[in-house]
Amino acid sequence: MKNKALTTFMATAITATLVVPAPIASAASSDSVSNHVKQQIAAITPAGEAVTITNVTSDKVSTSNGQYRIGSAVKGLFSTDNRTALSNAQATIVVRGGEITSVTSLTLSKAGSNKKSVVFNGGAAKIAGTLTVNGDYTKVENVTVTGELIVSSRVKKAVTLENVTVEETITLKSLQLKKLDWLSVVLQDVKSSKVSVQRSKVRLTSDQTISSVTVLDKVINLDLYSNADKLVVDVEKDFSLYGEGKIEQITVKRGAKVALDSGHQVTKTQVDDSKASVTLPTANKEELAKLLASPPYVAVSTYGYEVSNTAKWTTQADRVIFDSIITSSRLILNNSKATQAQVNTAITQYKNALAAYQAVQKVGTKYGATDKNSLQALINSIQLVTVSVNGYELGNNVPWTTQAERNAIEAAITSARNVINNYYSTTNDIINASNSLNNAIQVYQNAKRNVSNGSNGYNTDRNALSVLINSVQYVAVSDNGYGLGYNVPWTTQAARNTIDIAVEYARNTVNNSASTATDIANASSYLNNAIQVYKTAQKNNTNGYYTDTTTLQQRITTAWAEYQNTYASPSGNGSEVIWGTPWVPQSYSTNLYNAIQYAQTVVNSSYTDYNAITQALNNLNNALSAFYNAKR
Repeated sequence: MKNKALTTFMATAITATLVVPAPIASAASSDSVSNHVKQQIAAITPAGEAVTITNVTSDKVSTSNGQYRIGSAVKGLFSTDNRTALSNAQATIVVRGGEITSVTSLTLSKAGSNKKSVVFNGGAAKIAGTLTVNGDYTKVENVTVTGELIVSSRVKKAVTLENVTVEETITLKSLQLKKLDWLSVVLQDVKSSKVSVQRSKVRLTSDQTISSVTVLDKVINLDLYSNADKLVVDVEKDFSLYGEGKIEQITVKRGAKVALDSGHQVTKTQVDDSKASVTLPTANKEELAKLLASPPYVAVSTYGYEVSNTAKWTTQADRVIFDSIITSSRLILNNSKATQAQVNTAITQYKNALAAYQAVQKVGTKYGATDKNSLQALINSIQLVTVSVNGYELGNNVPWTTQAERNAIEAAITSARNVINNYYSTTNDIINASNSLNNAIQVYQNAKRNVSNGSNGYNTDRNALSVLINSVQYVAVSDNGYGLGYNVPWTTQAARNTIDIAVEYARNTVNNSASTATDIANASSYLNNAIQVYKTAQKNNTNGYYTDTTTLQQRITTAWAEYQNTYASPSGNGSEVIWGTPWVPQSYSTNLYNAIQYAQTVVNSSYTDYNAITQALNNLNNALSAFYNAKR
């Protein structure tokens, strides 16, 4: 009894001791002063009694040093609900007047099982020091720990912390075994936590962002399922990161082969150890790839007159703006070194561009078949022809198809009539039926034959091919039209060679007695196409002016390659561009695109003259020169 009274007196006396003022120090000695103050504070802080807890009642705690009343500040720690968790727990307690006023350390050794955990509920109280967990399958909740929370090497399976505030570090102590199980560490509603991992095979899960995770010494792996502000790798040998989540920064201070290519999204990676071989995290491009797989383009038009009233359109300028974002996003997608931040920016820019592109879309004004009368009119327009196996029995120029081709068009007609006769058919049903029937009509028209393998139509078809050959009208051959009179039509030698080959092929077919009706039909088709190409290639000379578009077309090809391979910066300053990627401000890219489009229109026009070609070439050269000067 005298010893307890003396202990109480000493605690009271120590508490009442005055703090000796520290000597005035310079800035250079501030650290030593700080340490000096800490030593003084430690000197006047009650050391407390080291006890083993044997029992807990509603108002008292039984320990190896006797019984103590429970003070209000620690009431939550010594709740009777914690009787199991506190069984044989070791604690350092501060006692005043026989009452526990503070707990400066607590070690929980009672273990649970995989079916039922041992729960320690702090009741929102505070441990003014260190909390150590020795028991497996322990759950600690509703407590503040001003010092360190240690999960000792005796914990091999699982530990859970819920609504726990740890002012210093959650330390997972080292455990070196040949056969080591994965330790599950679950943090629930644990905010601003700092975790020190000193053992391998830890599966760390948190529903809150972890402030920092430090991996130390002999640790070879970590399975992290959480977001984290920082991950520091400071290990002796190889290390592998697993799991998923978002990590703002990973710093590799030390290590041999460090594999960081987990499922995490990592904003920044810093490698301090020049000797470490680091496999960097790969950016997740899945969403970006899906967005770019099939951009939702609509028709391009000036006024929308030729666009169906069921479809949408934009101007060419709006399309170019959207295309430029797609081009820049694809550069990010195809860049193996792109960071997650760059990928996320590309996704955001694409979505914003898509929203803007869709906002300017307009509905076309061309009428489409959206009523039953139009569908009926389409049915009535179909002209069925004779059915035959090979046309042998038919007269000259009698159109025919096979029975299978006839069956196909009749099936399409029947489907269309069913839609007309269905009272509940919607506008979409009618449109779909019209489209299907139009397609079937096209197939049926292409299947019609006027040629018979019999004698009735065969010779006539051969004669028709001869007539087609004789209808070819040749024009002068020239490289550029120089020396020819005004409006004298001409083509290049290459164009003349193409038509000559087609004519020669047709003549050989006519003169070959073994040619079949199919041979004659193929030769006719080939020659017809060649005649059309030859007519398109013809140019009318204008007083000897140079009207060849070859140079302009070559310049278009050069300009288009530059446009395609250079990123267009929407910001105009290249802030979003990956280092090493060529770029120009958006305005220069758009200007070059418009010049290319105008030049291509001049090339494609059958009324192109010298002045138009010269103007288009000058315009394109100026735009390309400005593009080159702006290129970074």
